[in-house]
Amino acid sequence: MPIQDIDPPPIEPVDLTYTKAFLRVDNDAEDGLITDLIQAARIRIETLLRQSFIARRRLYTTQTVKGCGVFINHSPVLMVETVTAIFEDGTTEPISLDKLEINLRCVPASLRLKRGLRWTLSPKTIQSLEIEMIAGFGMVTDDVPMPLRQAILLLVAESYEHRLQDGDTKEHRTIPMMVDALLMPYRTLRL
Repeated sequence: MPIQDIDPPPIEPVDLTYTKAFLRVDNDAEDGLITDLIQAARIRIETLLRQSFIARRRLYTTQTVKGCGVFINHSPVLMVETVTAIFEDGTTEPISLDKLEINLRCVPASLRLKRGLRWTLSPKTIQSLEIEMIAGFGMVTDDVPMPLRQAILLLVAESYEHRLQDGDTKEHRTIPMMVDALLMPYRTLRL
């Protein structure tokens, strides 16, 4: 898995009260289910878009270590904290951020070695890089663009409406057309 949480998001992009109002639920009997549906919808959309909504520490692993640059196929990246080289024999070695030019303004963000440097830090060959970073739009729900929050609400509504009798939800393979339209401006090409 190329991206994983080091710290889980402290909050969800949409809160329970707002979601219950959207669903027109006026009791507390299904709060646990609705909370789970919010989290599942957020994870599904973040995975689809390769984005983080609420800012948190994440670990990105790439095996594409050629030439002088590496793209982080995840956005938005707010800060790179550490970069670690993993060698074929399983040993690791940190790469000083002073040796890197980090461009967080482009999508996808990129890391490049400064002129004259090479990715080979020792006689061993680098198999992959682990990049520990802070990724997300911000720390509060209002930092997440409204179309993304609306897409989460629509997925929650669909899952809530089409749940099975035992409380489980049916797994849907396709994204509803209305949700897809909201996500379209946030899609990026894979590199």
